Amino acid sequence: MTGQQPPVRPVPPLRRWATDPLGPVLLLTVSAMITAAYGHVLTWAVVGGLAGYTLSGSV
Repeated sequence: MTGQQPPVRPVPPLRRWATDPLGPVLLLTVSAMITAAYGHVLTWAVVGGLAGYTLSGSV
């Protein structure tokens, strides 16, 4: 061993941003805010889907 380290490749900016912890935190925050804003619509969509599944005789 000569003690030399291999050269380090630079990380592309898109990959650096995608692997930064701030990216997923921002995505989850925005998703939670959108879900909270449309919570009543999502609730009725789930209830309607379950009712349709039940009434179709699939249960």
